[in-house]
Amino acid sequence: MSIRVRQNAPNTLQFTAVAEGHELPLAMPQPQGEGPDPHDYFDTALGGCKAMTLMVYSQRKGLPLESVGVEVVRDAGEERKGVYRLTAKLTLHGELSDAQIDELLAVAEKCPVHKLMTAVDVQVSTVVVRPA
Repeated sequence: MSIRVRQNAPNTLQFTAVAEGHELPLAMPQPQGEGPDPHDYFDTALGGCKAMTLMVYSQRKGLPLESVGVEVVRDAGEERKGVYRLTAKLTLHGELSDAQIDELLAVAEKCPVHKLMTAVDVQVSTVVVRPA
């Protein structure tokens, strides 16, 4: 799978990413642009993965989770020092016991994107491809 990013017009900071046929706007944050910026998509990946993981898990286990809300709060104040903090705040809707909430919290900590961000050695290679 690949994601393609194209510039919307020469000499602008407006881009479009295409992922699995879906277009996603991409820009600089305010004041240079209107966003969403690459950091927003990084943070969104975490929140979306946690929400989907919890719904799939609860459906498979028969837990009374009706819906999930996730707010991802970013603290990038020390990003240049190598620390990027994200807090995922889960809102779980349904008649859940304390034990079920604890179970879902443990599952949320193991979602694939959480693991990717915290436990995997991600290796990025960048190459230049000349236009045809």
